[in-house]
Amino acid sequence: MVSEIIESKFLTLQEVHKILEQRKKEEDESTYEQKVTLEFAKEFGKGKVSSALKLVEKLKEMGVDDETSVSLVNVKPTSPELVKLFFEKSRFDLTDDKIKQILALFKED
Repeated sequence: MVSEIIESKFLTLQEVHKILEQRKKEEDESTYEQKVTLEFAKEFGKGKVSSALKLVEKLKEMGVDDETSVSLVNVKPTSPELVKLFFEKSRFDLTDDKIKQILALFKED
């Protein structure tokens, strides 16, 4: 069975968890990949979808691109060094002040 990609977007682990739980209810059986991904999302995607999306939006308001915003929310960095890793190959102007703002977002959550 060949599937056609209709839409592609970056998702937080919380969104993945919600989507796969819905599919699990709707379909008779999940694929191996869906089962493994659901277990991963359950383990590491703790929290509410709305909270994760708010964090993504706050990061985007700071000028962070979609992919990096979602990655940051999925990992929830706790140190300046970890934040810097996400921007290594980016053209984003990452100042010490912005690093502190990003870390503050995750401390609030």
